[in-house]
Amino acid sequence: MITAAQIRAGRALLNVKQSELAKAAGVSLATLNNIERGVGDPRSSTLQAIERALKAAGVEVDEDGIHETVTLVKYARPNALDTYFGSQCVLECLSPKALMKVEQITAYVRHGGAGEPDDARARVCFLIGGSGRSLLFDQVEFTTATSPRLAEVAGILLAATIRLRDSLYFIDRVTEDTTALSLDEAIQLLHAYPARKLDTPRDFFSILGNWEEKFARYADKEGHPLRDLMGLYGPASAGIDG
Repeated sequence: MITAAQIRAGRALLNVKQSELAKAAGVSLATLNNIERGVGDPRSSTLQAIERALKAAGVEVDEDGIHETVTLVKYARPNALDTYFGSQCVLECLSPKALMKVEQITAYVRHGGAGEPDDARARVCFLIGGSGRSLLFDQVEFTTATSPRLAEVAGILLAATIRLRDSLYFIDRVTEDTTALSLDEAIQLLHAYPARKLDTPRDFFSILGNWEEKFARYADKEGHPLRDLMGLYGPASAGIDG
């Protein structure tokens, strides 16, 4: 079971306040404060909730009976392949409750899907960086081949724009298949590409196909996340005067 010293060390690595960890773990600030001071006898379920919150943010605790170490995993590659669960993982990173302090979100398009038609092979990926940690979402099958799949991608960009618009970037070309690389190699490759600030979603989606032919109708479709996303950037984002 996690100890008070390990909790304090984990918070220090993440540079988060007690109130932030308490919120992420779903416990009261007073309870966490008492635990860190060694006051009282906390329930195991409370300690487990705190440990889960720290682990989700990349903090790992190792002990061998003699030594104990608390470290922050620098790189992670969530392996959720299903687009629903994958999008939930990305959105959790962007949540105000997340312990990871996101400093930059980079959307990019990679080659993939061998054996599929050319217009369906591209995969949309996200690199989220901050708090000394980077998360690479390149194994999820995000595409824009159908309206529901496009809605998932637009929904993520919508959430990112609402939460961290000034930190949202994209790579303006199709990259090689990063899933064929080790995690370290993939992140180094992506950092080597110049990232552009996302001034209009149209710039990003145009990497995936002709805007007018493939995406414009969804940008005008009531209730579609792409319409909501374009609305945040104003008429000029869709190439409309006024």
